Amino acid sequence: ITDPQYSTTAFLKGLKQVEGWQEMPLTAAAQTVQVSAFPDHYAQWELQAADLVAEHWTTS
Repeated sequence: ITDPQYSTTAFLKGLKQVEGWQEMPLTAAAQTVQVSAFPDHYAQWELQAADLVAEHWTTS
């Protein structure tokens, strides 16, 4: 799926259905939603994703 807005919305909708996702390691939560054939591949992007969120996320 190449539409970022659709992909993000679909992922978050799926994540909300995962009980206890807030306490799960990031890779485990992502794998539960995405069901990737390569579940460990999420880990390589964790720091970069956290940096992007910290840089761009606003709560105002």
